[in-house]
This record gives sequence, C-alpha cells and structure tokens, in this order.
Amino acid sequence: MPDAETRKSVTLSREELYALVWATPMSRLAIQYGLSGNGLAKICRRLDVPYPPRGYWARKEAGKKVAQPALLAIRPGTRAQATIAPSLPAPPPPQIPLELEEGLAAARRLTASLRVPAKLHHPHQIVAGWIEERQREREQARRYSWGRGGYVPPDFTAMERRRHRLLSTLLIALEKHGYAAKIDERGRPAVEIAKQVAALILKEKYRQVRQPLTEEEKKRAFNPKRPWRQEMQPTGFLQLSVEPRLHPSLRQSWIDTADQPLEAQLPEIAAVFIAAAPMLQERRRQQEENERRRHEEERRRYEERQRQQLERNRLRGFLELASRWKEVETARLFLDALAKREAGDLGEVLDDQTLGEWIAWARERLTEHDPLEAGAAGVFRAIASIDQWTYRDV
Repeated sequence: MPDAETRKSVTLSREELYALVWATPMSRLAIQYGLSGNGLAKICRRLDVPYPPRGYWARKEAGKKVAQPALLAIRPGTRAQATIAPSLPAPPPPQIPLELEEGLAAARRLTASLRVPAKLHHPHQIVAGWIEERQREREQARRYSWGRGGYVPPDFTAMERRRHRLLSTLLIALEKHGYAAKIDERGRPAVEIAKQVAALILKEKYRQVRQPLTEEEKKRAFNPKRPWRQEMQPTGFLQLSVEPRLHPSLRQSWIDTADQPLEAQLPEIAAVFIAAAPMLQERRRQQEENERRRHEEERRRYEERQRQQLERNRLRGFLELASRWKEVETARLFLDALAKREAGDLGEVLDDQTLGEWIAWARERLTEHDPLEAGAAGVFRAIASIDQWTYRDV
C-alpha cells in the first residue's frame, strides 16, 4: 500500500461515499485514503451521509439483523461532494532497545505456562480481602435488616469474579519475580519494585451508543438535528491498563478480543512486567543518583554562601577596627591641640579633676580604644574570632 505522502487527493460524491462506508468497515476504508476512522466519520457528517454505528460489522458477521439507513436527499447548505486529502503518516512506534527485547524474550519463556484458574481457590491476599469484605457486608446487612426488607449488597457478578481471577493470578506471578503487591494511595491494586509503583486498572470497557429519544424526552427538549442521546453501555470486554507506563517501548494496555481474551494474554502481560523490572530498578537508581547530586549541590551552594558570609563578616570587622583606629588618631590630634592650647594653665579644676588630669584620662582611654595597640597578631586574632553568624543584620 503506498504511503499517505504519495497518495493523491480524491473527490467523492455523497452517493459514492455512502456506498463505500456501507461496503467496508470505516477503520479499513479510512486507511485506504490516508485518514483516521474519526477523520472519515467527520467527512460523512459534513456531507450528511449516514455510516455504520459501532458494532455494526460484528453483529453482521454474527448473522444478526442489522439496519442500513437510506441516504436522504441533499438538504440546503449541505455540500454534494468532498475532497479527501490524505494526512501525513503517523510516526513509527518507538524501537524496542535490544536489551529490552532480549529481556522480553526471556520473560516470555518464564510466563509461558501461566494460566488463569477457572475457579479461585487460593486468591492473592488483596483479592481475598475484597471477597471477605463483601461477605462481611452481606452478613451484617442480613443480620441487621432481617425481617425488614433492608438492602443487602449483591454478590459478585461473573465479570467481577473474572476480574478477581485475573488480578490474583497476575499479582501472585509478579510477586515471584521481585514485585510487591499493594494498594496505592487511590485505592487501586498496584505492584512495586525498587520503589517504583505501577497501578493495575482492570475494568469493563464501555462504549457510547446513540439511543432514540423517548416521547417524553422529545417533549422536554427536541433538536431535529439530533433526535437521539448518547448513552454509555458495557461491552462485556475487560481492559487492563498500567499507570504510569512501565517503559516507552512497552505496551501499556490490553483488552479482550473475540479470539484472545485477557486470560490468553496474561502470560504476555506478566512478561512485560518482568522485562520492565530491570528498567524500573535502573530508573530508581538514576533517581537516587539525581537526588544525591541535588543534595550535594545544595550542600555545596550552602557552604559557598556560608563561606561568602564569613568573608563579608570578617572584612566588616576589619573595616570597623580600621575605622576605630582612624577615630582614635583624629581624637589624639584633637587632644594634642587642646593640651597645647592650655599648656600654661592645666591646674584649673573641673569636677574635682584638673585639666592636666582630664588630658591624661583622655590619653589613657584612647590607648585602650586604639586597635593598633594590640599589634598585628591581636588585630587578626579578633578577626579570626568572627564567624558567619557574628552580624545578624535584619
């Protein structure tokens, strides 16, 4: 089949498009024109061309009765034809690394004999907890509502029991290969290895179905362009998804198919987890290494900030000593000028001291205040006693 880039645009009339969509499933037909199924469906809606609903081909192949609505006459404002221009091809799926491919092959050999029992005799403790809790709720409801017709929780449905068997088998198999089963913070069953947690979401697949409006619904709100309502209906198929993805190259979701239910796919599902285990362990190692480096970098930055603060504080202390020394020198010059001016009359008494005694007092105080008196060793001893916490300016 040629690539979408080499296909040419095709113009189809409403009648041609109608005939095509009712002759070939939309998904296959869309590929022929280089489109997605949704893209082709949009073109049909634009031209007011009815197309098969979801499940139409499966019912037809099963021999069930199906209906094909007629193509109505074109309405004013509706285009009579459309030109289909192929979109670019989707990017190819990521290549599986050789190491992972080899690991997956080895894991498939380990899980080839994995089987889901038809009846659950020895469930995993998580599944057993769910079963015991439901039994306890039913017994309590019967005990307290006896004779009063109260609500009793229903027993598990066949779908729920099947879900229990699948999960129990998978959890037991994965625990044998290093995983630990648990319930995550959102109450979902999960498995963990190397502190990497993957939730197992196993639930029934639903689909949207158009249902015709009832007479009562038509009275309340009726749109002639939309004489139907969307309704979610169960498909009877189970789907298992892993959250988050184990590896970009590994599958993340599996669903029942007509020829391969999840029970048949479980060996492959378990193999994916087993093959991913070394990758998850390596991911955890890298996370721990990144965390160690981050802490180391934070510690280094903290120590650098402390070192810079220490340098600033010690310089500040040195400048303060220099400022004191300059103040003392200025004060000595002032004192010498005073003494020289009053040299002939130092006997005057002020507050029980003569001027000469006051001058001597001032010289003694200045000597005590002069940092130079301690010498270089004394000055730098004072500087060395300063640390990064000495000055706590706000």
